[in-house]
Amino acid sequence: MTFEDWKTDFLRRALDGGISLEILDQVSPFLKPNSNSSQADIAQPETQKTLQQYVEVTVNKMRIIQGQAALSKHAKTFDDIEFKYQVDRHIIAAIWGMETNYGSIRGDVPVLSALATLASQGRRRSMFEAQLLSTFEIINQGIKLPNQILGSWAGAMGHTQFMPKSYIDFAVSANSGKSDIWADDPADALTSTAHFLICHGWIPDTPWGQVAYFSKNEDLPSLLKHQPQWIKNWENLGLLSTKSSLPNYIAQLVLPGGVSSLGFLVSENFNALLRYNNAPAYAIAVGNLADRLQGAPPLQFPPGGDLRGLNQSEIQYIQNQLTKLGYDTIGADGFIGPNTKMAIEAFQIANDLPVDGFAGLSLLKKIKLQ
Repeated sequence: MTFEDWKTDFLRRALDGGISLEILDQVSPFLKPNSNSSQADIAQPETQKTLQQYVEVTVNKMRIIQGQAALSKHAKTFDDIEFKYQVDRHIIAAIWGMETNYGSIRGDVPVLSALATLASQGRRRSMFEAQLLSTFEIINQGIKLPNQILGSWAGAMGHTQFMPKSYIDFAVSANSGKSDIWADDPADALTSTAHFLICHGWIPDTPWGQVAYFSKNEDLPSLLKHQPQWIKNWENLGLLSTKSSLPNYIAQLVLPGGVSSLGFLVSENFNALLRYNNAPAYAIAVGNLADRLQGAPPLQFPPGGDLRGLNQSEIQYIQNQLTKLGYDTIGADGFIGPNTKMAIEAFQIANDLPVDGFAGLSLLKKIKLQ
């Protein structure tokens, strides 16, 4: 399907779905291809870098210094957020830092064009079409004109990069009226971020998580599939090297970088961060940046991990080869989903490898030897 074919079909469906002809006439000239959005969709840093590389790049010294300055400069806003929403200010500041470097890089891509491009490509069509309809609603409510809605290559907007649907569903004002997440004053965007987290299960006074300690020889499938339990129970299983100084929260074990990287015991707050950006590396980086803003030391990654992450074509190769070997990934799109993860685990079990379901450089090398 060409872009123009998709556009014609989408506008027809939007009209049938109740979008007014007036709004469609306003937005139609702005629904055009954007090459930057198309290219960036397959080169996201959360997937192309190892967990260690991603954390070290994003949680850097300058970002920590700037974050501490931002916390001081906007202390009143953060006081109000903590009082009303009970979300720790350091988490909100960390999201702000990760998303736009504390408001300094908010994006200048026409959002209608970015979303139309991504919707027309088809991989996540329904998601991006829903985001387009929410953008139409922003225009319909008189919040912004089509040419005023600017953001990232993926259509994320404002200081903390809200997607249009998240704006419609969760954006709130720090004072009153419509939330202006695009303003130079970050108060509305930061407040909206706290509201988003609370609406997605954020538990006040609970850590996001901490490093877990384990041996490659341990029964990883059993540990990874273990039901969430109190951190003290994980300590009894030997996954904490010393007594935890954090509250006794309910946690689950995750290995976002595979068995050769760090593991983490994470709370429901980690899952709330995933609702903000569904990339485990992102959620780990946000949590770590929040800790570093409070003076915590950097994460210490073990030696011997993968030298780099995999690109889309390499993941497609793994998916195709696993399927040929009898471990069906049910498609080869170059993105790791639950079917590919299960296929990797089955391959690892059959080949007496540590079972973490992780697609990394070491797995690619093993599969090439088959």
